[in-house]
Amino acid sequence: MADEKTDIVLRRDKHDFKLRVTGVLFNQNGDIAVNEEPQYGYLTLPGGKIKFGETSQQAVVREFAEEMGIRVQGTKLLSVTENLFSFEGKLNNEVCFTWLVVKIDNQTVYAKDDWEQTLVWRSLNSISNLKPHALQAVLNNLPTQVVHLINIDKGE
Repeated sequence: MADEKTDIVLRRDKHDFKLRVTGVLFNQNGDIAVNEEPQYGYLTLPGGKIKFGETSQQAVVREFAEEMGIRVQGTKLLSVTENLFSFEGKLNNEVCFTWLVVKIDNQTVYAKDDWEQTLVWRSLNSISNLKPHALQAVLNNLPTQVVHLINIDKGE
């Protein structure tokens, strides 16, 4: 997705760094909202880059409004993930804050950019292709305290 001037991101020829946020949103059936990435064959949690001057909790609220057009509240920080992976020939380091979020109303808000994400609902037992993979244990058993995860995936 395109970088904006206020995104906390550093790009180099062979390396990228991003400070990101994702949200865990369950529906009334206990299914989780995920983004399908059919061109790559995996799922991701909804979210995006944190901006300078913004907390991770503010970022997850903004990202759900901008990308999915829904209003949420970040209720609990679940994990902080150091995610190291290779993508399109570059080594990437991401630090990602994952929040449990709840939808606060049925109002639809305007999605502001051209990178809107398509939410699909999946049961927890059908997200084995979720990236980063280390998050799956957190999602299957929501922690009572913030968990620090390290995910290393050198494959594309």
